[in-house]
Amino acid sequence: MRLICVVSRPLFAVYFRLTFKRDSRSLNELAAHKRPVVIIFNHTSHLDVPLAGMAVGFRLMSRVTLAGKQELLDSWKTRWLMHTMGVIPLKRDMTDTSAARAMLRALRAGRSILLAPEGTRSLDGEVHPFQVGFAWLALKANAVILPVGIQGAYRALPKGLPLPRPRKITVAVGEPIDPQQFLTDKADDAAYSDFAEMVRQRVVSLLTG
Repeated sequence: MRLICVVSRPLFAVYFRLTFKRDSRSLNELAAHKRPVVIIFNHTSHLDVPLAGMAVGFRLMSRVTLAGKQELLDSWKTRWLMHTMGVIPLKRDMTDTSAARAMLRALRAGRSILLAPEGTRSLDGEVHPFQVGFAWLALKANAVILPVGIQGAYRALPKGLPLPRPRKITVAVGEPIDPQQFLTDKADDAAYSDFAEMVRQRVVSLLTG
């Protein structure tokens, strides 16, 4: 994944007039910290994963494990790339406990996770409700959550468009969120839903800030 970000960045910078809004010093401190990180982003395009990776910086991305839909590993067109990147497959149509366990093991081993909690790409460019699984993972692994807002990727490459258009893209990285300050092991479903909505609102604010 780190190599993909390195190769893609100059191309993205020119073609998409790519701009980052972030605190590089804060990100370097986060990368040096022992706690794992769950990187959360809004999902509208196939461009989102490399964009989020470039935005959080190479130090943090060097220890990131990706989670992606099972279909990417089922297709011969993308299977080789998914295996090369060590992607954890997710079954989106059901509660995937095996994927959750794999991600929890990765986090507890000091890896970080890159996730799109909407579950699939938005078809209208809006940020849709977040599934709560990321909050459970972060709490159980004592991880911090890093919100990322991607603006412009939907106009550049929405679902169904075969090739990207040269549209301006801005990626903003927010302040880390510690779920330990909001949730406990005894938290109920409502608490997790409220927390997931709070994180979603943080992402939304990054798109308009």
